[in-house]
Amino acid sequence: MTNPAPKNGQIIVDVADGVLTLTMDNVSKKNAISREMYLAMKDALDAAATDTSIRAVLLRGAGGVFSSGNDVAGFGAPNGEVPAPVQFVKSLVKFPKPIVAQVEGLAVGIGVTMLLHCDIIYAADDTKFRMPFVNLGVVPEAGSSFLVPRLMGAAKAAELILLGRLFSAAEAETLGLISGVLPQADVAGAAEDAAAALVKQPMGAMMKSRALMRDVNGDEMDARIEREFKLFYEGLQGPEFAEASRAFMEKREPDFSKITV
Repeated sequence: MTNPAPKNGQIIVDVADGVLTLTMDNVSKKNAISREMYLAMKDALDAAATDTSIRAVLLRGAGGVFSSGNDVAGFGAPNGEVPAPVQFVKSLVKFPKPIVAQVEGLAVGIGVTMLLHCDIIYAADDTKFRMPFVNLGVVPEAGSSFLVPRLMGAAKAAELILLGRLFSAAEAETLGLISGVLPQADVAGAAEDAAAALVKQPMGAMMKSRALMRDVNGDEMDARIEREFKLFYEGLQGPEFAEASRAFMEKREPDFSKITV
């Protein structure tokens, strides 16, 4: 019998055959990411970055769901520390080795934007994606305002970010967000096979190739991430987020018409 996940979720860390597997486990909240989970992933990535025995990372969610995004518990920053989501994103962006993502069920908010910093991404065919930042009265994060328009074009990026609509795995593949779509029963095996194949590649050439592909406008993206998070956390204190939160709790549509900016 396995022990239940802690109240604020956990990251299950496993290392085998050169692959670090990080499993987001907060199933009761559809793997929403709490402060503790962000920090656990950050610490694992930081350690793996210099551990020569680890040659690839596999990122996934427990219970057939990738992640529903931020757990409200993840927003806090006790004792003036850098907020945990910011720490995680910075470690993810600078991580030098290839990352495979196994995406199933639902990928929302940072559950989508973290994929922009992964390399090989396989999604189950029934997965739903969404970036509902504006809907919640905040701005997108993790460099997505920089990367998404460059990935899929300004018009499609505006549709998905400004409207925050759901989109399918098939559309995500067409837009270049993910590497492939597979039946739900096959996605775990494909992700594991990809990670195992990466372990066998020449590490120096692979890391240099990855760095070259990700080095375009690197300084600009770093600055954008800083600006995004500044505006994101300002938004959390604003009236639009407050109205979105009230509407969610009251199970109604939010009304932003009387909020002036």
